[in-house]
Amino acid sequence: MVMEEVLNLIREFGLSLVIAVGALYALYKFFFFSIREVKNEFGRRHEVMAKNMEDVKVSLAEVKSDLKILVELLKDSKGK
Repeated sequence: MVMEEVLNLIREFGLSLVIAVGALYALYKFFFFSIREVKNEFGRRHEVMAKNMEDVKVSLAEVKSDLKILVELLKDSKGK
């Protein structure tokens, strides 16, 4: 049944037009598949990067705290 429809289309419109429409349909499917995959991959990477950024913020806060303590110790040792 499907094969008969394709053959009728070829008879009616010509082989080149049917091939062109098929190629455009394949490109359409590929384009939207690619967009969907890129969006999903970006979402996964964004989650990982957000977690890494939180780890960096915690580490930076610890370094700041340690630097404040070191500065206070240096001030105290100079004062004596």
